[in-house]
Amino acid sequence: MSILKSNSGFTLAELLIALAILGVIATFTIPKILSSSANGQNTAIAKEAASMIAGAYSTYTLNNGSATTVGPSALTQYMNYVSAAVATDLADATSGLNLAACSATFACLRLHNGGILQYDTAETFGGSTSTHAIAFNLDPDGTGPLGAITFWQYYNGRFTTGGQALTPTNAGDTMTTTTTDPSYLSTWN
Repeated sequence: MSILKSNSGFTLAELLIALAILGVIATFTIPKILSSSANGQNTAIAKEAASMIAGAYSTYTLNNGSATTVGPSALTQYMNYVSAAVATDLADATSGLNLAACSATFACLRLHNGGILQYDTAETFGGSTSTHAIAFNLDPDGTGPLGAITFWQYYNGRFTTGGQALTPTNAGDTMTTTTTDPSYLSTWN
């Protein structure tokens, strides 16, 4: 009686084919996972900044009332930020971002979550108390390449993103503003 020895396992060719398939799958999934993580972080930073701006305005109006002459500088005392940012913080400002370089006119605040919030110190609500707004530009990761979003705080308490608001015609309003929200906010309600 002869016993046949059964060889079990995979051949080298089968292993190489399996590795090639896994490589193709990884090529398509890993960038999406990384992008999803970055988008989630940017969305969280944007939501936190939006909440901070709206809260600062509410606190300011409770303490002081509001007037058409009020600008974003008056609200910063009620905001949670780490420090004032400097011009070098926005090295990519010339690459199509909505943020100008930080300066005395375009003040920047470095947020504790890594974002940079910018506002025009000369801007005020101005004009009509029901329609005019002041703008805050946010660079969510502080480096620029992922895009920026503009938040509008209206005199009447309404708060929107740049994709949903018209540009005020205030004399001090010289910041460029977004016309559509960046992709990381596309599903934000």
